[in-house]
Formats: sequence, C-alpha cells, structure tokens
Amino acid sequence: MQELYATIDLGSNSFHMLTAAVEHDEIKILDSISDKVMLAEGLSKKNGIHPDAMQRGLECIQRFSQRITQIPKENIRIVGTNTLRAAINSDIYVAELEKLLGDIPIEVVTGIEEARLIYLGVNHSWCSLNNQSKNLVLDIGGGSTEIILGKSFKLKQAESLRMGCVAYRRFFPNDEICKAHFNKAVKAAKYELSSIQEVFDNQNWLDVIGSAGTFKAIEQILIANQLSDEGITKKSLKQLKKIILNFNSMHTLDISGLKNNRHTTIVPGVAIALAIFQTFDIDRMFISRGGLREGILYDLLGRLTQEDIRQRSIEAIAHRYKVSSHSSQLMTNTCLKLLNHYKSHTDTLKKPQRDFLLWAAQACRIGLAINHSQYNIHSAYLIKHSELSGFSIKQKNILACIVKNHRRKIHLKEFDTLNLSKPEKTQFIQVIFLLRLTSIITQNGNTNQCNSLQLEFSEQSFRIFATNKWLEKHTLIKHALNIEKRYWKKAGFSFELCKDPK
Repeated sequence: MQELYATIDLGSNSFHMLTAAVEHDEIKILDSISDKVMLAEGLSKKNGIHPDAMQRGLECIQRFSQRITQIPKENIRIVGTNTLRAAINSDIYVAELEKLLGDIPIEVVTGIEEARLIYLGVNHSWCSLNNQSKNLVLDIGGGSTEIILGKSFKLKQAESLRMGCVAYRRFFPNDEICKAHFNKAVKAAKYELSSIQEVFDNQNWLDVIGSAGTFKAIEQILIANQLSDEGITKKSLKQLKKIILNFNSMHTLDISGLKNNRHTTIVPGVAIALAIFQTFDIDRMFISRGGLREGILYDLLGRLTQEDIRQRSIEAIAHRYKVSSHSSQLMTNTCLKLLNHYKSHTDTLKKPQRDFLLWAAQACRIGLAINHSQYNIHSAYLIKHSELSGFSIKQKNILACIVKNHRRKIHLKEFDTLNLSKPEKTQFIQVIFLLRLTSIITQNGNTNQCNSLQLEFSEQSFRIFATNKWLEKHTLIKHALNIEKRYWKKAGFSFELCKDPK
C-alpha cells in the first residue's frame, strides 16, 4: 500500500505544493501545483506583508488545504522563506495560515537552511550532476537568492542574499522598462554579490546548475526564441536583455516562451541572473527541474526514516564546543531512562517533544566553552545564533529556551513569544522538568542513579517518588531536589519529593 506525503513551499513569489507517494521504497511525484501569490509585493519594514498579498496567500492555502486532508499530518511539511523571515507581521500571518491548514505547523527557515534544502532537491532531481567534483547551485526566488557550493550530497558553502525577482521590481517604477532601470538593478545585484564573491571565487566548480523557478522560466524563453538548445549562457542572457529593452512596460512584454504570470518578475529576474553570470564569470548554466519543494520532501522522508539531519547538527555543535561524548551520552541515556519512569496525567510526551529533550540533553552544556558562570544562558545564545541544518527559526528558539531553563531560575514567559498552543507549552514544560532532573542526577558523572525513581505530572504539579534507601544513598541529589522545589514554586508549579513505600 502506498503512503502519501505533501510539502508546501511558501515562497516570496509563489506558493508551491508537491504531493508524492512512496511504494516499494520508490518515490513517485503525484502532483505539483503552483500559485503566484507574490507575497513580497508591497512588503515594507514598517508594515510588513501588504494586506492584499496576505489575502492572496490565505486564498491559496485554503485551496491547498483541501488537497491534503487525506494525508497524515506527520507526512506533511510546510516551509516559509524570505518574506516570512523578514516581515514584522510574520508571526500573526503564520498563525492565520496554520488555522487554515488544520494547525499543521509552518517552519520558517533561515536563508542558509533554505539553501541546504534547495541543494538537496537539485541533487535528487538532476541526474547529470557530477558527484566527483564541486558544483555551484543557484536559485533566484521572489525575495532572496541562494548561492550554494557542494560536492555530491555534501554542502560546502552556502549564502542567501536578500535580492529576488519580486523584491527587485522596485528598480522598475510603475513597471516601466528602460536601460537605466535595468542597469541599476544589475548594479544593485552585483553590489550584493560582492560581499560573497571572494568566498566563491577560485573554488574550481565543474558544473553550474540553476534551480527551477526563475532560471527555468529564462531557459524556456531562450529555447522558444532559438537562443539556446538547453540551459543558459552568458551570451544568450545578453541577447535576452536586448529583447526586453525593446519594450517600455512589463505589462506589454510579448516574448515567445514567457508565461502570463511571469510578466512582472522576469525582467528583475534576468537582471539578477546577468549580475550572477558576470560576477562569477559563468559561461553556461544547466537547469534542474527540482529545487526547494523537492528538497523539503526528501528531508521529510529522511526524518521519518531515522535519517534526521537535525541530529547530525546537534552532534556537530556539541563537538564544535568540545562537549565530551561521555557527558553527552550520559545525559541522553539518563533522559531515556527517566522517560520510561515518567507518567503524565495530562498528555504523554509526543515524539517531537521527546526529540527536543534528547537534542537539549546533548547540547545544553556547549556554553561551558565560554564560561561556567550562567553557561545555560551561553548555551542558549549559541543555539539561537548558530546555523543548525534542518532546524527552522522557531525550532531553534524553542531549543534555546529549553536549554536556557535546564538549570537555575526558570523563565517560562519566554515560551509566550514562540506562538505555541497551550498543549504544546505544557509538553515543553515537562521537557524542561525532565532535562533539569537529568542535569541534577548526572552532576557527579555516575550512571544508573535513576532506576528507582518514579515521576508524575498533573496540571501544575510534579512529583518524584523515591525509596528511603535511594534517598539515603544519594544525599547530594536529595539536597539539589529540595532546592529545585523553590525554583518551580517561583514558576507557579508544585514540586514534591515523595517517599516510595516499596
């Protein structure tokens, strides 16, 4: 029996949905839908996403939601990109979209994470990719452009620049086309690229691959006008520029191969593409049919088959800040044991929360690399401001909040800024309780100190059951647990250390 999956990419130009099935370990794309929402149109620093763009997005998601009603929620992943990263009213808008989607979470990702997903999608979609050499992968979106260098499935370098085919429409007032406007857009793009040019120069890549979207649209125009048989060349881009400059307005563009919904974005897109070709001295680019949405799909399948890139990211950051493997393993094993002794009268911990508990157990001590004093705060800062592949911005903030609260004072008000439902917040409070208990139990570095404990949670109350024998043997832990009572009391929770009659 085939299992269904869906991914949605909430781009600054278009919203894309991909549905797929896995049967006999083979992935089959069932449907691919795009809707030109132009979410970045009218975006401003002061007011955020324009109401008209918000309405177009809501109407699109209303349609998309009807196509995924029969797909299990855990098999759906929705990712937001540049506009949802940048907009001041993003959190409010994301909450509205999530309601239409039946509370399926939207992951707003960083530019680097977006680049990683694009690279993953290109790798799976372009069969001619040379896995023995470095390859340069490029993607022009509505609000950002991603530049990625990789070899096989390993990403070497990635950058995300805030320039896109919708955002750069501002260089063409009233959608007017002229040489001065076009050159100004090219110059602005070159200025953005100059900040990363040195990093990518002399990297000896073999192939240059453009991810679908803008580059695919340009290729289709070039082929239709017999300027290319396949792909894009620097010469063909210059020829396309000449054709474009024959028109005075984006709305009167009449070029073979140009789709109607691309009239207002193709000109800025060509300007950015030309700047990229000239900056990196690219002669020829091949076009991949896959990109971000395919990358989201393959990343989702990896998570569901225990190949979660997020675990590798946690291991990497722990290694980077010299957390000993013994310490990390001790924390993880103790968390797993406590979970087996834990009973919640509200709602048992779900897999996502269990994952956060184990990630936090491995990363909560990275702040020791800075200073022992308040190292939990240093750990939270490093998590929040590091690039962790696979994590959305919200997920990093949640993890940072858990880690910050794993010792000393408890600051639960920070969860109020993360747009969590009440059940989600309750689950993460339980995660903090288990992590704090793990930290206390493992302070002396000994193992198997929690086998006799039983744990309970109900509403605003935590209870730990321990035998007299255990309490007499672990006097230091008992002392720490008595101090723990005070911290939880200040946070509005009851914390009881009860004697187990066994």
